[in-house]
Amino acid sequence: MFELYAKKNQLKAQRGEPVTSGSVNVYRVRFRFSEDWVGLRKIAVFRAGDETASVLLGEDLECAVPWEVLTTPGRRLEAGVYGTDTAEQVVLPAAWADLGYISSGAAPGEEAQPPTPELWEQALARKGDGLGYTEEGELGLYSGETLLSSLPVSGGGGLPYGVGHGLKVEAGNLTVDAVGDFQGDNTLPMTAAGVQTVVGNIEALLGTI
Repeated sequence: MFELYAKKNQLKAQRGEPVTSGSVNVYRVRFRFSEDWVGLRKIAVFRAGDETASVLLGEDLECAVPWEVLTTPGRRLEAGVYGTDTAEQVVLPAAWADLGYISSGAAPGEEAQPPTPELWEQALARKGDGLGYTEEGELGLYSGETLLSSLPVSGGGGLPYGVGHGLKVEAGNLTVDAVGDFQGDNTLPMTAAGVQTVVGNIEALLGTI
């Protein structure tokens, strides 16, 4: 594993390891930061020759070296990091740190790997991990227990659909509204017990003929 320490705008490699071309999701990098980085969103950048890839760091401040920068042996692998504020402005870029040469792999991995997601895709993937109803009855997007956004559902309450004739909602369950007899102009479905009663009455009537 690589261990890098960012002291304000200086990034130093405190621990490293040899790397080979064709590697995919093999080499982990752990970052540590001085107090100058508190409150900033941190993005790691890796480059080798003209290949560059960025990774949004999570709470564990770790990531894998993107495979895109490990495709060509003989190049020097470098790592950088920069911080952004809430307005998404680059406010603290650190100098590049040298991670060593990329050696030629004996059996290079397939280069047709899925590309490392763009930063906006990585950020979106971290945003929300669940849906639920808010205390106000709106549909909310949550990240853990934190409400990120919400919107009202149709009808202003709990259900995003209408309940038609012959249906009803009880304790959050959609059920059929049935009747026990055919009195009046009722068009609701009849229960099995009601049907049995009607059939029994017909049989008794036929017995008197």
